[in-house]
Amino acid sequence: MTVWERSKRGAKKFAREVQLGKTYYYIETTKNPWGEEEVWSSIVFDHHQVFTGGAMSGSMSAQGLCLNYGPVYDEQPGRHIRPKFECDDDAVYATPGDILQVRGRRRERARR
Repeated sequence: MTVWERSKRGAKKFAREVQLGKTYYYIETTKNPWGEEEVWSSIVFDHHQVFTGGAMSGSMSAQGLCLNYGPVYDEQPGRHIRPKFECDDDAVYATPGDILQVRGRRRERARR
């Protein structure tokens, strides 16, 4: 498991090493009525910035993710930390890979 720390040096290293289409994970602390709880979220970088060429996911850059939400992991956290958005009956409705496939199909149709 590779970990990129929440620092300027770690963010620059993560921005250089990020791969498009790969899922990365980060851990957040949520405040709930029953107390604070750690949850994980995932992100997939799917395009490059126009001017700098850095990896982007929506409007979030790889460097910005690491600086604001780091540390960033390349493997899913263990079962002791739950996902931020849980699905009913353990069904996954859309994975980051599925979303990338749909975006790719849209781009292909737009080029025709």
